[in-house]
Parts: sequence; structure tokens; C-alpha cells
Amino acid sequence: MVLGPRARLLLPYLNLTIATSALIFQTTVLYPGHHELDAAFHWLKEEQKSMLKDYHELKVRRLEELESKVVGVDRRAVAQVRLLCSWVSSAEGRGGADPNRGRWRGVQ
Repeated sequence: MVLGPRARLLLPYLNLTIATSALIFQTTVLYPGHHELDAAFHWLKEEQKSMLKDYHELKVRRLEELESKVVGVDRRAVAQVRLLCSWVSSAEGRGGADPNRGRWRGVQ
């Protein structure tokens, strides 16, 4: 496209006007908005940190509960084994353990 002599004279001024308008828009509208967005991102980051901390504490508490349950089951199992061992040792002291004692009927 060929420009006329008048357009060639006005083109640099038009370019300067558009560039100046863009710069003014950036400094008056976009730059203050950037600070607001930055503050909102920092708030969001802190909120996420607190939520992750709460979740981590909840997870640790749940693991501690599960661990205490496992320890309780282990203690009961050890108590049952000790009871069985004492029963076997007392039965051996009386002349041997009865193989059929304590079994259900029909179970071999």
C-alpha cells in the first residue's frame, strides 16, 4: 500500500500518539492493578500455607491414633499368646495337653 505525501508526514506523529497513550494506560491502570494482584497472591499463598499446615496436623493426629490402635492390638495379641503359653505349660505339668480340649465339635 502506497501512502500519500500527507500520510507520510502524519505517520510518525500518529505513532507517537499511540505509544504515549499506551504508556499512560500502562502506568495509570495496569501498574496499580499489579500491586493489588500481588497483594492478593501473597494473601492466597499465606492461606494455602495455613491450610496445608492444618491438613498436616490432622494427618499426623490420625497417624498417631492409628499407631495407638496398632499398639493396643499388639498388646492384646501378646496377652493372648501369654495366656495360651501358660495354659499349655500348666497342662503339660498335669501330664500333657489334651489335643481335643478347646476345639469346636466337628473341627479336626
